[in-house]
Amino acid sequence: MPFFPLQIRLLAVGKLRDSIWAPAVTKYGQRLQNYVKFDLVEMRDAVGKGLPDSAALAEEGKTIVQTLESGIYLVALDRQGKPFSSEQLVQTLRKLIDTGIRKMDFVIGGAVGLDHTIIAKANLRLSLSAMTLPHELARVVLLEQLYRAFAILRGEPYHK
Repeated sequence: MPFFPLQIRLLAVGKLRDSIWAPAVTKYGQRLQNYVKFDLVEMRDAVGKGLPDSAALAEEGKTIVQTLESGIYLVALDRQGKPFSSEQLVQTLRKLIDTGIRKMDFVIGGAVGLDHTIIAKANLRLSLSAMTLPHELARVVLLEQLYRAFAILRGEPYHK
């Protein structure tokens, strides 16, 4: 049973195509479930399917919007978003839990990012790095940082 009364979903555009990412995503997703209810929702990507990038982004945006539930705290991963240290992520999660947030969706776009409609709907725009990361690696980094944050929140000696 999760330790914190929180449900987190990672909404990710596209499937993990390279087998090097899947074990890490699985590992951190399973570890995260010790702290919160966690689900990974993969959505079909539209980039590279014969559409211009802008049309593909719009199509992916529609799919994401259909997946969102009303009232959920939405975090969009965006390279122009706010960069957090691990400690700042812990503080933000603590504040959200303390204010009664019980459901959070983190959204990672596909190969060309997120549609502007998703970014506009987000309660928080989060940047994992000033560098551009492959969306598959962004999943791993985000899940590891969430796992780290909840371990710290629970008082476990994970952070170095």
